[in-house]
Amino acid sequence: MKNYVAQLANNIVDAIIVGDYDWAVANLEGEWHDLGPEPLTVAIGYTYDPATDTFTPPPVEDAPE
Repeated sequence: MKNYVAQLANNIVDAIIVGDYDWAVANLEGEWHDLGPEPLTVAIGYTYDPATDTFTPPPVEDAPE
């Protein structure tokens, strides 16, 4: 079964890989968070809140006029 793992930098999702959390922690640098098999609501740039174990999308910027 495939699993998704997010790399965090200052609680911001920096990368998402398909793989095993334990393998990522042991073999790759950085902080990793296990997303489980269905991370459809998490993407690069989202902010992770460890107190609630949730991800929030980045703010939407207004387009220049």
